[in-house]
Amino acid sequence: MKASQGFISGIERFAIHDGPGIRSLVFMKGCPLRCLWCSSPQTQNPFPEVLYDAAKCRSCGTCACACSAQAMSLSEEGGVSINKTQCTGCGACVAACPNQALELAGKSVSPEELFNEIHKDSSFHRRSGGGVTVGGGEPTMQHEFATKFLRKAQQLYVHTAIETCGYVRRERLEMLLQHVDLVYFDLKHMDALAHKELTGVSNKRILGNARLVSSSNPLVIRIPVVPGCNDSDENILATGRFAAGLGRNLQWVELLPYHKIGAQTYRRLGRQYELGDVEPPDEGTMIRLKGIVESCGVKAQIGA
Repeated sequence: MKASQGFISGIERFAIHDGPGIRSLVFMKGCPLRCLWCSSPQTQNPFPEVLYDAAKCRSCGTCACACSAQAMSLSEEGGVSINKTQCTGCGACVAACPNQALELAGKSVSPEELFNEIHKDSSFHRRSGGGVTVGGGEPTMQHEFATKFLRKAQQLYVHTAIETCGYVRRERLEMLLQHVDLVYFDLKHMDALAHKELTGVSNKRILGNARLVSSSNPLVIRIPVVPGCNDSDENILATGRFAAGLGRNLQWVELLPYHKIGAQTYRRLGRQYELGDVEPPDEGTMIRLKGIVESCGVKAQIGA
């Protein structure tokens, strides 16, 4: 794809948890990590994907007839099946389905088209002190597109923020940071081997980039608290100590309790959700972990 075009999964309007004020949250498509608890699996792959909702399907076969790639098949026992290797992501099946059982995740846009869409929310941004947040997926995977879009937003006095896992080449991140007012930076685990087991990559580059961001931009460190994965006192303490060393640009540390919201999306993608038996942490656990972070001398809060 050309750098002048971006690939997004969607836009959430009136978001209130991803920066100051009321915000427009852009979900980029594509991520270099494969976190076991990912709640937005439809944003992981950098290409269009069809999601199938079996509860809405009436097994009429219209989708299979509309698919020129012959990627759709129908059976009485299993309903609709999608051959991922044959599917071209054209969306013909989605348009043809009379029951809205299919959804296409992925849309190509230019920076100007995306800004014009976001600009529809400008009155809410102005009145609330809000703006736009680019998340994902991972916005740094499309750093040239994201930079053009955020530059345009800043030029028109829109507050800008990104949400990043930090796994990106330094020079690409530096380019993007010039047009970002606030960075939400995820820290999944402080141990390199555990981080790789949980996400597929080491945390060495990520920790280095967290220091880079803190040297130039206001940032919020986010810790997804996932029972049995990264919720040990030792890991939370190590993360708090690391955050304490990031200096005055650190705004606070936000602990995000694990949830199962994405489990249904895995089913719609025909994928297995590996943490189906994991339960969200209780309030007492979150308060205790918040106290551990605060013991390191940094502000902490529990997110939604």
